[in-house]
Amino acid sequence: MSEQRVLIIENPAHLRIDTGRLKIERDGFDHAFVSPKDIAVLCLEHHTTTLSVAVLRALAEAGAAVMVTDARHMPCAMQIPLAATGLDAGRLRQQIALDASEKRGELWQQLITAKLSMQSHALRRLQRNGALRLERLATQVQHGDTSNTEGQGAKHYWSNLFPDTFRRSKEGAEDPLNIRLNYGYAVLRAMIARSLVAAGLNGTLGLGHCNAGNAFNLADDFIEPYRFLVDVHLADDADTWSEAPEFDSRAKRYLLGFVERPVRMAGQDMRLHAAIDASIASFVRILDGKGKKLVLPDERVINGDDKEWRSTDGA
Repeated sequence: MSEQRVLIIENPAHLRIDTGRLKIERDGFDHAFVSPKDIAVLCLEHHTTTLSVAVLRALAEAGAAVMVTDARHMPCAMQIPLAATGLDAGRLRQQIALDASEKRGELWQQLITAKLSMQSHALRRLQRNGALRLERLATQVQHGDTSNTEGQGAKHYWSNLFPDTFRRSKEGAEDPLNIRLNYGYAVLRAMIARSLVAAGLNGTLGLGHCNAGNAFNLADDFIEPYRFLVDVHLADDADTWSEAPEFDSRAKRYLLGFVERPVRMAGQDMRLHAAIDASIASFVRILDGKGKKLVLPDERVINGDDKEWRSTDGA
């Protein structure tokens, strides 16, 4: 995959394919052209936007996800390409076997351990209190997280990350911060889902998420150690969203900047889409019996000139 972007269509537009490129036509503006291969996620926000089947086909063939938003501009539907890898049936059998094995609980343990570790380092990066307790919880995650260490960590994390008045809300959120978190997570989820499909994996069969009505359980598993990217990005912009709470074009452009944050993995700094692909590839190696551990974000994320995360602590 080439350098990829999240493209938002939030004004009236017509999309079509012109000589292999996505052509965006808007009244009063010059036409814009984008290669489908350069798109990770296309967000269709304006209700009058029109596009052809050829556009959907070209995006699917290029591996791009298409996300549609509702009247509140929150994601309500998603198109994920069906990868023609020829491995889907074999992968499905491997996933079914994993679902019934002890390994499944071990992999969920790895994901939650990584999530708590990255939450701890997010607090350190932002000079918040509470990192030490999350570090300790990360060492206490049991097989399958049977003691719900994730839930304990979440309560502590949110109470230290944002103001005391903040309450995390997933569905129907109205406050500026939760709206931004939900939107950012939805884009991140779409990026992970497309990577899973590209690897020939069935997203319904999750490791920790097992909702029978959720077609993206596995994406919801792998999003866990990556959520901190959205959190840190928003915490860095606290003054902006608190003083100008409208979720307008500028706010969305800033929010989606989290996609540009390098991720530290396997001893190197990686672009987000490459890091996600590396995590999914490590899962495939485990399914193939060629690996034991998932490749997940490390303890440090480099942001601009900030090379070291200063330690600020409190239980």
